[in-house]
Amino acid sequence: MIKWTMTLLAFISVILFPWPMTVILVLASSFFVPLLPLAIGIFADTLYYTSAVAMLPLFTLLGIIVTSAAFLVRSRLQTSTIGE
Repeated sequence: MIKWTMTLLAFISVILFPWPMTVILVLASSFFVPLLPLAIGIFADTLYYTSAVAMLPLFTLLGIIVTSAAFLVRSRLQTSTIGE
């Protein structure tokens, strides 16, 4: 239940809340749903990206970086004794 709630709040925060709140929610929920930062990055670029301002979709690139870090941390915690 917490996964769905955090995911829904993260998507809503892109529209309603300032970006620091979105970053906090996405980082907190990336432990439960590792692909969420990428999805939020694509969603934010869909809403706010204009090609006249930036050459690269910044939110998607940041989502890729955070998703990679979330998968790395998650795999390390699952194989170590810390995750037990």
